[in-house]
Amino acid sequence: MVDNIKKNRVKKFRETIPLSVAELARKAGLTPQTIAKMEKGLSTRKNSELKVAKALQKPYEEVFS
Repeated sequence: MVDNIKKNRVKKFRETIPLSVAELARKAGLTPQTIAKMEKGLSTRKNSELKVAKALQKPYEEVFS
Protein backbone atom coordinates (compact mmCIF):
# COMPACT_ATOMS: atom_id res chain seq x y z
CA MET A 1 0.00 0.00 0.00
CA VAL A 2 1.30 3.45 -0.93
CA ASP A 3 1.41 5.98 1.90
CA ASN A 4 0.18 9.19 0.30
CA ILE A 5 -0.58 11.03 3.55
CA LYS A 6 1.28 14.33 3.59
CA LYS A 7 2.70 15.53 6.87
CA ASN A 8 1.91 19.12 7.75
CA ARG A 9 1.39 21.42 10.73
CA VAL A 10 -1.74 23.25 9.53
CA LYS A 11 -3.91 22.17 12.47
CA LYS A 12 -1.20 22.92 15.04
CA PHE A 13 -0.64 26.46 13.74
CA ARG A 14 -4.37 27.08 13.23
CA GLU A 15 -5.18 26.10 16.81
CA THR A 16 -2.27 28.16 18.18
CA ILE A 17 -3.57 31.39 16.59
CA PRO A 18 -6.54 30.37 17.32
CA LEU A 19 -8.68 30.14 14.19
CA SER A 20 -11.55 27.85 13.30
CA VAL A 21 -11.38 25.82 10.10
CA ALA A 22 -13.92 28.21 8.54
CA GLU A 23 -11.92 31.29 9.57
CA LEU A 24 -8.69 29.91 8.12
CA ALA A 25 -10.51 28.93 4.94
CA ARG A 26 -11.89 32.47 4.58
CA LYS A 27 -8.45 34.04 5.18
CA ALA A 28 -6.87 31.72 2.60
CA GLY A 29 -9.68 32.05 0.05
CA LEU A 30 -10.42 28.32 0.17
CA THR A 31 -13.29 26.11 1.29
CA PRO A 32 -13.44 24.60 4.79
CA GLN A 33 -13.47 21.19 3.10
CA THR A 34 -10.04 21.90 1.58
CA ILE A 35 -8.64 22.89 4.99
CA ALA A 36 -10.11 19.72 6.54
CA LYS A 37 -8.50 17.58 3.80
CA MET A 38 -5.20 19.31 4.39
CA GLU A 39 -5.33 18.74 8.15
CA LYS A 40 -6.01 15.03 7.56
CA GLY A 41 -2.91 14.86 5.38
CA LEU A 42 -4.82 14.17 2.18
CA SER A 43 -3.52 15.39 -1.14
CA THR A 44 -4.24 19.05 -1.94
CA ARG A 45 -2.97 21.43 -4.60
CA LYS A 46 0.34 23.17 -3.99
CA ASN A 47 -1.36 26.52 -4.73
CA SER A 48 -3.85 25.84 -1.91
CA GLU A 49 -1.02 24.93 0.44
CA LEU A 50 0.78 28.18 -0.41
CA LYS A 51 -2.40 30.15 0.36
CA VAL A 52 -2.75 28.45 3.74
CA ALA A 53 0.88 29.10 4.68
CA LYS A 54 0.41 32.77 3.77
CA ALA A 55 -2.84 33.00 5.77
CA LEU A 56 -1.01 31.47 8.76
CA GLN A 57 1.84 33.95 8.21
CA LYS A 58 4.38 31.12 8.15
CA PRO A 59 6.92 30.03 5.56
CA TYR A 60 5.63 27.19 3.35
CA GLU A 61 8.48 24.91 4.46
CA GLU A 62 7.55 25.40 8.13
CA VAL A 63 3.93 24.35 7.57
CA PHE A 64 4.42 21.59 4.99
CA SER A 65 7.37 19.27 5.56
